[in-house]
Amino acid sequence: MEDKDILVSVRGVDKIYGSHDDPVYALRGIDLDIYQGEYLSIMGPSGSGKSTLFNMMGALDKPSNGEISVGGISLPKLKSLELSYFRCKHIGYVFQSYNLIPSLTALENVSLPLTFLGRSQEEANERAEEILRYVELGDRLTHTPLKLSGGQQQRVAIARALANNPSIILADEPTANLDLRTGELIIDIFKDLSTKFGVTVICATHDHKMLAISDRIVWIKAGQVDRIQKVADMNINAGSIG
Repeated sequence: MEDKDILVSVRGVDKIYGSHDDPVYALRGIDLDIYQGEYLSIMGPSGSGKSTLFNMMGALDKPSNGEISVGGISLPKLKSLELSYFRCKHIGYVFQSYNLIPSLTALENVSLPLTFLGRSQEEANERAEEILRYVELGDRLTHTPLKLSGGQQQRVAIARALANNPSIILADEPTANLDLRTGELIIDIFKDLSTKFGVTVICATHDHKMLAISDRIVWIKAGQVDRIQKVADMNINAGSIG
């Protein structure tokens, strides 16, 4: 990956909660580079700081100290409205809980981010339909979330994340609630995005199948990077990582 451009740069990042006299470090001195088109998985136990780091790189939270830049843009220096625009334009989010709007159809859920960026409704609908067909939901355009299975809802969430052609997809345990076949379909979609379209995929997961198609795995422990390994140098199977 070192021959590719660095897209995300994290330098000396701390996240501190609590008082000045009794600080609690969620992150402590994180340094990490992520490359354009890389598929990176993040692992760590509950309370390790994994989710906090995830939120920092997704411009959902700001560090207490340190620098995070995406495509050369310093995220801590952006104001609130600038961060909102940056997230909408450059980052696609896929959450374990889907986070779809229940009253909207699949097409409307996916077209919504496009209208936020000023696309006409006709353009937004055309793009939304294109992406929904890409995730094999072309026959579910007018279905609301309650009329979709969990796997179908997750694919709508992925389509929504892809609507604005983001440079980064952030996925938080995206296969955790899914059956085997649907999980494998979603894994194929993420790998396709990375290898064919150059999208950088950052995934928090413990799914061994997702880990196996990653380029690198970052282990977070006690708010620090414990180790980073290339998947090509590892042996990953359904029961263990070696």
